[in-house]
Amino acid sequence: MGCFGIIQIPKINLYYPVFSHLSEELLKTSPCKFYGDTPDVNGNICIAGHNYDNSLFFSKISSLDNNNEIFIFDQNGKQYIYLVYDKYEVAPNDLSPILNYPENEKILTLVTCNNFNSNRIILRAKQKSFH
Repeated sequence: MGCFGIIQIPKINLYYPVFSHLSEELLKTSPCKFYGDTPDVNGNICIAGHNYDNSLFFSKISSLDNNNEIFIFDQNGKQYIYLVYDKYEVAPNDLSPILNYPENEKILTLVTCNNFNSNRIILRAKQKSFH
């Protein structure tokens, strides 16, 4: 049960450790990375988090707007800054947010449930810089 790093989204006061893999038990504790490599390589990092409708985990990601910042801190404390560029919903069995992403980019995809229907809320961000 390793730790991938930390996710922070200042606009919605979100700050959680992220597990390096996904299981039902881990997902009850904190967001989990379920696809992708590390922030320093091109690709799509997908992180799932439950929507508890009470400010826990990813319940407020749908309130984010384009260009809002998302910070990922790796295990060494290196900070990667992502800017939101897209937000949409898909059916629960739609894997396109995981498999389809711009080539030669560093993308972050956050996934949570829409508790008003059975869809998944998808939030996409592109890496801007790192420190």
